[in-house]
Amino acid sequence: MRIATEAFEAVRAHAEEGYPHEICGFLIGTRGSGRVSRAARARNTVVERARDRYEIDPRDMIRTQREADAAGEDILGYYHSHPDHPARASVFDAERAWAGPFYLIVSCVEGKVVDANAFVARQDGGPFRDEPVEQA
Repeated sequence: MRIATEAFEAVRAHAEEGYPHEICGFLIGTRGSGRVSRAARARNTVVERARDRYEIDPRDMIRTQREADAAGEDILGYYHSHPDHPARASVFDAERAWAGPFYLIVSCVEGKVVDANAFVARQDGGPFRDEPVEQA
């Protein structure tokens, strides 16, 4: 996964601001480029388990898709944080994944991002395969 430094820094800032709760959002790039040029925040609609679960607000999904379409962009993937846990996909993450998009997970320990890993689901519902992250 190729991601612009500015996009990665936006994910990092979102995770650190949202700590100790999971945050989530979109990875967006120019249609057909395969490169994430920007990140867009989404609201996490989970309340009771916000430290270890996320659900992207459907209104944010619709709004972000419309904005991306209008700009000739695609949603290339999604990101979320793991507060005080490794940047590894959980079974829950894999079961909810679609084949195709990138999934970027950042580990935020004591309010600071310390690691990041990306994954792609081999089929809807997983399993995931690791995807190298390259800042470009």
